[in-house]
Amino acid sequence: MRLALVGPTDAGKTTLAWALARRAAERFGRAWLLDLDMGQGSLPGTVARFRLEGGEVVEEERLLVGRVSPVGAEGWLLAASARLARGAPGPWVADTDGFARGSRAERLRYQQVEALSAREVGAFSDSLYRAFAWRRDLSVRRLPVAPGVRKKTPAERLLRRAERLAAGFHGARYRRLPLPPGDPRYLFGLLAKDGAFLGYALLVAGAGGSGLFWTAVRAPVARVVPTWVRIPGVLRIYKS
Repeated sequence: MRLALVGPTDAGKTTLAWALARRAAERFGRAWLLDLDMGQGSLPGTVARFRLEGGEVVEEERLLVGRVSPVGAEGWLLAASARLARGAPGPWVADTDGFARGSRAERLRYQQVEALSAREVGAFSDSLYRAFAWRRDLSVRRLPVAPGVRKKTPAERLLRRAERLAAGFHGARYRRLPLPPGDPRYLFGLLAKDGAFLGYALLVAGAGGSGLFWTAVRAPVARVVPTWVRIPGVLRIYKS
């Protein structure tokens, strides 16, 4: 199983993805969940691969996309999707973001399925189903919106995003790191030598190519990258 779920927000993609991944892990001993929702996923602005095995869930790798929407970051999302899929040697399910309307979204989803080398597609909208249904080398299903799914308001989405970003700063402290050009209203991403995402950092002060950051990352940092992920309001106190 190499299944990509595509469709709009609040269709039940995430719930179904985890349920199928758990079922695959029970059947085959282990399976993987690719969290490709950079807006409302486990950590906004990033994507990740989780391994499910023996009743446990382990985060194997997380990569920075740098935005909470794929618009403007399509290349980064496709590259990250391909890398995460390569690291899953067994059955996996991919949960994508809710960017699903219009020709631009259809092209991106088509490219993402190709980057993932998916064999199955579950589409939660008619337009996305039609974008793949003609392919004879793919198993394509039109899926209904899951019963009981509630449409979230924009305010609820923003709150959920802020809570997940803030949780990544638990145990944070000040740390001095190289300062690349970037907008201090947004978070900076900290990367390891292999390009993996280590965590976010909030710029407190900087001058002369060096910055004082608020971050929970303790590991060695190979690169500091500016992002377009806004600082949650609850963390802005650390900039004062």
